[in-house]
Amino acid sequence: MLAPPRPPSHDELEALIKEARARQLRRRLLGAAGVAIASAVALSAYAFTLGDGGRASPVSGSGRVAPPECRASQLSATAALNGATGSMAGFATLTNTSLTTCSMPAGLPRVDIFWRGEQMPARQKEFTGSGGGPIHMLAPGRAAFVHLDWSEWCGTPSAGTVIRPTFKLRFGGLVAAAPARQMTPPRCDLPGTISTIFVGPAASSA
Repeated sequence: MLAPPRPPSHDELEALIKEARARQLRRRLLGAAGVAIASAVALSAYAFTLGDGGRASPVSGSGRVAPPECRASQLSATAALNGATGSMAGFATLTNTSLTTCSMPAGLPRVDIFWRGEQMPARQKEFTGSGGGPIHMLAPGRAAFVHLDWSEWCGTPSAGTVIRPTFKLRFGGLVAAAPARQMTPPRCDLPGTISTIFVGPAASSA
């Protein structure tokens, strides 16, 4: 007849409990390590996606990442200028018509004036008057405003002729063509002088 199994001693029970707890701790550590590795891989993939292909860059002074620069296909551009003491002054409006936020390029745009496919020569100067604060990002539906002040046009067509010019704004690689409402060229007070257009930076309000 077989003798019944001997129950484990107190020391053996303690050893079994410690071993079980050690196994449980190892399982938890392995699980946490797996989650950390998966998170690191996901973050690396996200950073790669926002790299050169997305043209994203860190926002100065913060740990956030700026959205990609605005593309011409995301923007709707128009211009409206009215008479002001002989010159024509107003704004080009750039509205984000896409579903994603984008970054406005920094600096003054280069502005050229076109009418009937021909460029109307004008030198550009920086507008230093008052205006809205600088705008760095455009959320969907939000607009940026660029001040324009065109003066001393002594070419063809002459002052008083109703035209609808297009103001082409170049922010580095971003080019936005802003057709204007009906307007007349600026007055010619000093024949033989070069026409001038004063341009301001992209601002948050007109």
